[in-house]
Amino acid sequence: MWKKMATTVAFLMSYLGISEIPTAEGKVNFKDDQHAQLKKVLGDEKAQQVVDALNKELADVAKENADNKDLQAREAELKKVRAEVEAMLNETSLSNEEKEKLLDGSEKSADGDINASLNALKAAQKKQNEMIKKLMADPEGDSPAAVVKKNILDMKHSSTHLFGTGKQWDAFDKRPWNARLKDGGMKATDFNDSGTIPLLQDDMDHFVRENPQVIESLFNDFAELPSQWSRRTGVLDRTSSGRIIADEIVQGRKKGWAPKNNFKIAAEEGRVFRKKIDITFDGYELQEIENTWVGQIYNKDGSHPWKMSFIGFLLTELVKQQKLDDRIAQINGIYAKTPDGEGKAGAAVNSQNGLLYLYWMYRDVLKKYRPFHLGEVTEANIVDYVDTLIKSIPEVDRKRPGLELQISTEKLGWYRKKAGILYQMHLSDDEGRTIYNKNHPVNFPNIIFQEIIDMTNTSFMAVTQSKNVEIMDYKTSEKTRFTLTHEKRETNIFADYRLGIRLQFVGTKLLPGEPAGFEKQVVWSNDVPIFDSSVTVPGFDLGNGILEVNYTNVKIDEDFKTDIAAIEGAKQGQVLRITGNTKLAAVNNIKNNENILLAGGADFNMKSGGTLTLYVQPDGKLKELKRTTEPEVSSAQAEGQFADTIIDAKSSSEFYYVGAASASLDEIINGVDNKMIKIHGSDAAGVSFTVANVAGNVSVTANAVLATKTDVIELVRLDGVWTEVSRTIAAV
Repeated sequence: MWKKMATTVAFLMSYLGISEIPTAEGKVNFKDDQHAQLKKVLGDEKAQQVVDALNKELADVAKENADNKDLQAREAELKKVRAEVEAMLNETSLSNEEKEKLLDGSEKSADGDINASLNALKAAQKKQNEMIKKLMADPEGDSPAAVVKKNILDMKHSSTHLFGTGKQWDAFDKRPWNARLKDGGMKATDFNDSGTIPLLQDDMDHFVRENPQVIESLFNDFAELPSQWSRRTGVLDRTSSGRIIADEIVQGRKKGWAPKNNFKIAAEEGRVFRKKIDITFDGYELQEIENTWVGQIYNKDGSHPWKMSFIGFLLTELVKQQKLDDRIAQINGIYAKTPDGEGKAGAAVNSQNGLLYLYWMYRDVLKKYRPFHLGEVTEANIVDYVDTLIKSIPEVDRKRPGLELQISTEKLGWYRKKAGILYQMHLSDDEGRTIYNKNHPVNFPNIIFQEIIDMTNTSFMAVTQSKNVEIMDYKTSEKTRFTLTHEKRETNIFADYRLGIRLQFVGTKLLPGEPAGFEKQVVWSNDVPIFDSSVTVPGFDLGNGILEVNYTNVKIDEDFKTDIAAIEGAKQGQVLRITGNTKLAAVNNIKNNENILLAGGADFNMKSGGTLTLYVQPDGKLKELKRTTEPEVSSAQAEGQFADTIIDAKSSSEFYYVGAASASLDEIINGVDNKMIKIHGSDAAGVSFTVANVAGNVSVTANAVLATKTDVIELVRLDGVWTEVSRTIAAV
């Protein structure tokens, strides 16, 4: 069985984790999930070719078996006849020599047919064995089995090392993950074994020292950020590049010397941010990575050789989430300094300043360029809006090659849909008639659409040279090294690196006495809010009574433990909003003093959860504009507010009572079976909402008196009746 397809069958059994190829009624009989796995690794066409080839060999084997059965039956018949002849001869007085002569005699003898048949049987068997031997030795050519062998199973292992590399980390000795890949059927590694992790740690150190370019390649693969943007490496901390701006220099010819060369040099600073990765795995998580490696290792398309190693694969898995985190931070990041010490992990989006932050800083704070006042963009006006934005750029600038319109995925979808309707007669035959599919705004082929998928919840759009956006990093040994440690049942992996983004040039503002020609800008945008109003930056307690701010909306971290006596980082003219946190362990205040001018001299209680709004005066002092003394009602909570005694379950899944007086639930209408809802009380003093049994509509274990917003009862609709699941009600 499986002489022609032996190599392919070995791969299939190893890859699918089975001991034999399933068959039924003379054909292979893979399960649906096994079919799916084959299509994933081979593709639909090659997977079908392999199945067809297996079925053909089954058919050939069945035919050979049938032929063999015929030959075996004939041989049995001949043996029976010969036995009868021998019995007859034994009853004669012939000598043994004469008996053998008769049995093995010429074709003219009476038993010649028997010997001829026996000889034919032996010749047929010899010919069949030679054919099988030849099939096993011959190359398989372009058969499906050969395709699989060439593309999938071309993995040569030595007796001591995976893939025959000779590398320490690919050895089989004491490395069950490598042995498992070679042998297929072994169990997943027990990474809680005391000897396993130290060996893995040593292998990883050795691997990275010998392959430093591996991690550099992973960290510097910015394929998911626009390829048109510039790249710069070797930035230790900050970088800047100057641009010479000249006023007009040409004049009419005349006698005498009249110099006319006014120049100005402008530069923008770029900064890389120090980042780190701290990861803790338990044994189970490492097993899952090992399982993925074993399952995917056969699909080597586009893989580098080092990815064939478990160490290389592990490093790749570690960097996957890092690349996603950094891509988002490169666009949406707003830096917030995290306090030193154990346990406090900052968010990835607060590890650096991103591209949108730079636009916000240059447009709204430093005012290095003037935006266009275009109002709000809608689905109806999107095409005219973009057209107006571009035509607002000076003609000499908007016709330059290499420009891009940075736009969110949502707004680009609006544009393509609307432009497809308005300009469908302009489309070529291979495009849809209702979608505009060109990669530039209508009538502006020199300006590409730069779709930025992480630019969400904003109508902001900007036009600039693609090369004006520069991604920065720094390649050193610190970036090419992951360090692995082990403690009890946990495996810890950490690394450090640097990353940043900048606009190389934005624009210049005129200083008193400077010529008009010095006013330049290479960035143009609309004037809508760049960040959604819900965007906040955490305010961390640095333990020195100083709140460092890098953005106008700050949310106090729940671990804040000191009073705030100074606020640093706010720019003149800014409006700063600081929101407290009800989760603070104790009352901490923003203190009224000579630099923080609070209304009535009253400190602001951050534990209230309210918001303090301050204005940064020209002298740098902060003046209170207003304050609230309780948390803001979230939009979700506002949607679920009700003041009646009837709840409409289709309007929300969480409801907050806001009635002026205490009341009881009369009915819950709408909704569907299995839907769950939560009902909260009210924080108004002396006002409660009671949920009790309502025949055929509500079933609770006992009356639920909800006296505060934190009092809640959860119900699920079963067979038309809203039935209690759980409740949380504070003791009175």
